[in-house]
Amino acid sequence: MAGAPKRNDNAEVWNIDEAEKFMNDSLALAIEMKHDFIGEIARDMKQYRQLYPYLIDKFPNLSKTYNRIIQECESNCFSHGKKGDIVPSLAIMNLKSNHGWTDRMESKTDITTNGKDFNINSIYGKDKEA
Repeated sequence: MAGAPKRNDNAEVWNIDEAEKFMNDSLALAIEMKHDFIGEIARDMKQYRQLYPYLIDKFPNLSKTYNRIIQECESNCFSHGKKGDIVPSLAIMNLKSNHGWTDRMESKTDITTNGKDFNINSIYGKDKEA
């Protein structure tokens, strides 16, 4: 049709009200259904997990709700691993990969060379000219 308006297939569908509802429903899932991973929540919300950071960029005031969702997932994962509801190695992998957990030694400290290149010959006194 000559006078028909063009269709915009790329129109933004998220407004603040819809985004808040989505985040609050996601938080309810994290609390009630004991999800361990944000990807599980996104799946059950019939969305992709990359939507969460997109919405936070678009509506920064939603970051507190998102952080609470992540906190619930982290707590659920730890609790499920502790009780044996999930395989402990899976809980460890999830906590390390998605929640920043590390083993006891968080940073490696150089206590031998003070950041200088190491030369094995210097141990045996062979680094000096004869």
